[in-house]
Amino acid sequence: MKHNNAINVKNICLFRYDNFVIFMNSKGRAILDVSKSNAYLKCQIGSNSLKLDGSLPFGNKIESILNGLQTFYHKKLSLVGIGFRAWCYFDQSKNCQVLSIKVGLSRDVLIFVPSNIIILCLRPTLILIKGVDKEAVSLMACQIRSIRVPDSYKGKGIRYENEVVHVKPGKQK
Repeated sequence: MKHNNAINVKNICLFRYDNFVIFMNSKGRAILDVSKSNAYLKCQIGSNSLKLDGSLPFGNKIESILNGLQTFYHKKLSLVGIGFRAWCYFDQSKNCQVLSIKVGLSRDVLIFVPSNIIILCLRPTLILIKGVDKEAVSLMACQIRSIRVPDSYKGKGIRYENEVVHVKPGKQK
């Protein structure tokens, strides 16, 4: 199956190193590993456009990376519950950003954030995750949410921004 389309690539640099394709601009960088697939991929780079001729998964992945480099992908998580808080800081010794979450467990949960993701705590109960790779942003949001999945009886936990949690009724006397 062939996938032909033209994508606008303003201010994005492409490099190839062995089986990796590196996309860079002022917002960040993304690396695509093409060694794991036996599909072919042929690119034609014009002055401001990139024409893809190859398999559909690679075309979609490259299009996702280019869109992420132009406008960041983001997810918001809200902490619902009394005393649930989150804050970020930069650890000089590990040279990475650290997210600390307090969600009613015996200790605070520390998450070391990879360099391709930026986490901002907009409020103590609202976390913004953004980056150029859609999969990495979604994976980080899923890992944070898995610390305390919303409870079906009280609704407490970590939710996506517009997620609706259906609360079950308790025992009836």
